[in-house]
Amino acid sequence: MAKTRHNHLLDTIDDIITSAANKGIVHLHSQGDSLSGSTLRINDRELKHFGTCGYLGLEQDSRLKAGVIDAVTKYGTQFPMSKTYVSSPLYAELENLIEAMYGYPVILTKNSTLGHITVIPSIIRDDDVVILDQQVHASIQSAVQMLKPKGVRVEIIRHSNLEMLEERIQELRSKYNRIWYMADGVYSMYGDVAPIKEMQKLADKYDQLYLYVDDAHGMSWAGEHGTGFIMSQVKMHRKMVLCATMGKCFGATGGLIVFPEEEMRRKVKIFGGPLTFSVQIEPPMLGAAIASAKIHLSDEIYAMQQRLAGKIEFCNELIRQTDLPLVVENECPIFFIGTGMPATGYNFVERLMKEGYYVNLGVFPAVPVKNTGVRFTISCHNSEADIEGFVEAMDYHYPKALEDEGKTENEVRKSFKMPLLSEKATLEAKVTSELTAQVSSTIEAFPEEEWNRLISKNMSVDWKGMKFIEEAFSGNDLPEENWKFHYLMVRDGEGTPVLATFFSSALCKDDIFAQAGVSIQLEEDRKYNPYLLTSQTLVMGSLMTEGNHFYLNKGHSQWEEAVRIMIGKVGEIQESEKISATYLRDFDDNDPQLKEVFHDQGFVKVDVPDSCVIDKLGWKNTDEFLSGLSTRSRRHIRYDVLKYEHMFDVEVVNAPSKEDMRHFQDLFRNVRNRNFAINVFDYPDKFFQMMPGEAGWEFVVLKLKPEFDSNQKPVAVAFNYRNDAGVYTFLLIGMDYEYLEKYNIYRQTIYRTLQQANTLGYQTLRLGISATIEKKKFGASVHPKVAFVQIKDNFNMEQIEQLAVSQA
Repeated sequence: MAKTRHNHLLDTIDDIITSAANKGIVHLHSQGDSLSGSTLRINDRELKHFGTCGYLGLEQDSRLKAGVIDAVTKYGTQFPMSKTYVSSPLYAELENLIEAMYGYPVILTKNSTLGHITVIPSIIRDDDVVILDQQVHASIQSAVQMLKPKGVRVEIIRHSNLEMLEERIQELRSKYNRIWYMADGVYSMYGDVAPIKEMQKLADKYDQLYLYVDDAHGMSWAGEHGTGFIMSQVKMHRKMVLCATMGKCFGATGGLIVFPEEEMRRKVKIFGGPLTFSVQIEPPMLGAAIASAKIHLSDEIYAMQQRLAGKIEFCNELIRQTDLPLVVENECPIFFIGTGMPATGYNFVERLMKEGYYVNLGVFPAVPVKNTGVRFTISCHNSEADIEGFVEAMDYHYPKALEDEGKTENEVRKSFKMPLLSEKATLEAKVTSELTAQVSSTIEAFPEEEWNRLISKNMSVDWKGMKFIEEAFSGNDLPEENWKFHYLMVRDGEGTPVLATFFSSALCKDDIFAQAGVSIQLEEDRKYNPYLLTSQTLVMGSLMTEGNHFYLNKGHSQWEEAVRIMIGKVGEIQESEKISATYLRDFDDNDPQLKEVFHDQGFVKVDVPDSCVIDKLGWKNTDEFLSGLSTRSRRHIRYDVLKYEHMFDVEVVNAPSKEDMRHFQDLFRNVRNRNFAINVFDYPDKFFQMMPGEAGWEFVVLKLKPEFDSNQKPVAVAFNYRNDAGVYTFLLIGMDYEYLEKYNIYRQTIYRTLQQANTLGYQTLRLGISATIEKKKFGASVHPKVAFVQIKDNFNMEQIEQLAVSQA
């Protein structure tokens, strides 16, 4: 199996968050000798605080502070024992108060994350299945991963899509004991809420369905006794586990889990690992929590809730009077103003901070990268005057942030599927550039010599090769066999090219760069559903070509503007072709300026397969070729290649017969059906039928001599391309796997291609991607490559990520 570097999600997150940190948006430190809750001092500036999760302001309540002081005075800073043996003296009082609030059995944990790790592995059995809401909190998703080594099946459904949930229930209920649907009560980014009433109706309808709901952001500001948003909408269900936190609006710290019956709680207390192995909530925080619970059990909590509700409605009314794109309007204290691209989000946050307001940036992975926005919260700390000034500041700076980044309000609204503004109300992006962009659907629109000079010398095929591919991938029967091409040249006022590239749009498998094991599993499912997890995809270059498909004159003063023009054209293609995923590939990971531009425009970096190139051709004989290799590689070549050289008859063919071409195609499909390092659809018959006699294509054909094999059909063929820009490319390979190991036909094919390129006088041989270890033995230099990816909808990728985790 070919070796492929697979991107780790942590690397992608690192790039995004580091970029935000460098812009002074995240990883900040508050300053000052005290905190009031209404302001934060950051970088020596006093900012009005619109980012807290302490919606009721209880963290500043004098009674909670007094509870801390009294508890620490009496019981110390901590109670360093396992709760399995002995609990702190304050635990029993707090548990009794929380149970009085909910009226059901409760377990308290150090925090809500440990609460999920405690409960989920304890209540879910090997014959259960878990269905995650697409946007359920990361702490639940992390806890669920602990189930996978036990073989528990985990699936994802689209966010709050109960029709999809019911379809999965109907499919799974005959195969599993319990089906657990896990969701949030209030979602932490957009502030939208779970359709809990409908969820409970499904639980009544299907015996197997159980609900696990995290109401961390619904706690305190809603519900009887502040028991949360969920409990404000429904009663506790006999098949629901409800989680919340005391670490946000409640004003203290710690997680709490409410069970529908005592037996379930008893088992969790016995089997819940963190209850045994993690430290307890510290006495000071137990003191604060007890004080808060007493407030929750009094009528005062309702006055606090009403006070906050008035501020939330006041903010909603002010926003209604603007064109600000509020993604979700409801009665929750969480608000999200969409900015679309990260660059606009960065700009907007920076402007608001300079104006004196602190807000949160909602960016990948918390939201899809094109759904970046400003997340802010309303709390009892915010006065109406502060809220009014804040909305005025947003209304003023939002269009200016868009203008700075060359975006329009309707572009943002489209990315969030929101109603569009009328043309008069829409801010149009300023166009001040002297650059011009030429766009075409065919390579024929561009001079052959210029295109080859700028692009073809660094990629596998030239101008003529692209014309061939255009024709081969059009007019075919299957949707995946028809590609559309989009060529772009950006020139300055004097007509000099600043940027040149091309893209292809096609139906692709979403696991194209996934781990091989994931693709193997999906291909089994695709035997019954061939278009499972496939999407319209836009790829820089094409799925046929390899190399650098991107020319950019970094010495030009307007190169960044040229890149932005390209990204603007990409946006137009995305809309017209209904593109779900866009890949800008294959770049060297050594250009921080270009990476920042792509990140700001909503593209995240991922690793893609390495590129292998031999650029030291021109040797006169085998000994001279070997002398250029390392000692270890020379040994490999002699033992694995030259030892078998005499067994083969090799022919270079330009125009094979139809019968031979059909055999070559069968050999190619042998390879394609086994290589999942890059998982793509098969190429159309037309592609192979057009090759014979086509300028640029030639075939290095290997047969075993009669004394080694009586079957005189080719056992391997290299589909090679002679590029007019001076590059010879080993583009595709076909093999008969019956002969692979006995005669080392893969290595032999590479060697014979290398010989042919050298004989023809080429200086550069491109060996394609993957199988880097084998290709290095022949002297290839390996070039790690990255792509910059923009996904319109993360759902398919999250499904693939779940498959990858389950195989880890």
